[in-house]
Amino acid sequence: MQVYKSGSVGRSLDITRFSNYAELREELGQMFGIKGQLDDPDRSGWQLVFVDRENDVLLLGDDPWE
Repeated sequence: MQVYKSGSVGRSLDITRFSNYAELREELGQMFGIKGQLDDPDRSGWQLVFVDRENDVLLLGDDPWE
């Protein structure tokens, strides 16, 4: 999977390494140098979203992890 931070270059990430959204969120925070800021999107302004196969933009965590 490719992940992007607004205004930066995309990076590859193997999501099979994680067992839940919390682990993925922590890794993304470390990867992009915003560790801890993804835990409180209202305060930090950061939102984790993904684009599904139909090109719909969804918030990370809206669907079950499985």
